[in-house]
Amino acid sequence: MNPLKLIACLFLLITLAGLPRRSYAWGAQGHRLIVETALSLITPAAKQKVLNALGAKYNSDLAAVWMDSVRINNIYKYKYMKNWHFINMEANQTYPQVANHNDVVYNLQRVMDAFNQKKKLSADSLKQNLRILFHLMGDITQPLHCGYGSDIGGNAELVSTPKYNMTGNTLHHVWDDVLIDEGHINQQVLLTYCKGLTAAQLTTVKQGNATNWMQQSRSYLPAVYACHPKKKGTTALTLKYLDGNVPVAKQQLSYAAVRLADVLQRYFGS
Repeated sequence: MNPLKLIACLFLLITLAGLPRRSYAWGAQGHRLIVETALSLITPAAKQKVLNALGAKYNSDLAAVWMDSVRINNIYKYKYMKNWHFINMEANQTYPQVANHNDVVYNLQRVMDAFNQKKKLSADSLKQNLRILFHLMGDITQPLHCGYGSDIGGNAELVSTPKYNMTGNTLHHVWDDVLIDEGHINQQVLLTYCKGLTAAQLTTVKQGNATNWMQQSRSYLPAVYACHPKKKGTTALTLKYLDGNVPVAKQQLSYAAVRLADVLQRYFGS
């Protein structure tokens, strides 16, 4: 293996081993699944252009979790991105009331808009915008990354589960990782789901913008909180809760892949 790639892979493994169970939408596994599925949905020529733009240092796996890697390693150069992963909005608020330049909605839309001027972007800017696009397209589809600030997007809700009784488990972590494990969701599962969508369904999934996608994710918050978290102490989640929400997680991961593929094909397929 190329020494630079080996170092990068070791850095990723060390980083992910130390990731706390909070605020990392879908976890590393989910982000990688979204990107790999999206790359499988575009033409081989477009995929090669995307990989060429990422450069030799970043394969798609590393690029998918780059934003989490620089965040958990507290790399000063990128500290300005730390709040780009989410939007906090209470039930009685609307996006215009809480919109700012440091949330996931604004920055996902900003990066997508930048691809309209792709030819004017430097190689480094194109590479960074791709890494941001890869990651935020996943973040915005995780309902708790578009959740309530009052419980920090479910990070303040301690839970236990029948199979995954880990210390410090939170509702946010359940939606990041546990549902993916519980549902045995892998790339083939997502590809099958995506390819099973009708033309009309694909059009509906892809249409709109980052604001629309955030609102679609928030529509699942009632299902997320159907476990009725306790105000104090730990809430015991049931298998019925987990299994009932696996289809939501599978759908949202698939939607992220479809939308990402649409953007990549549009700007790298010609």
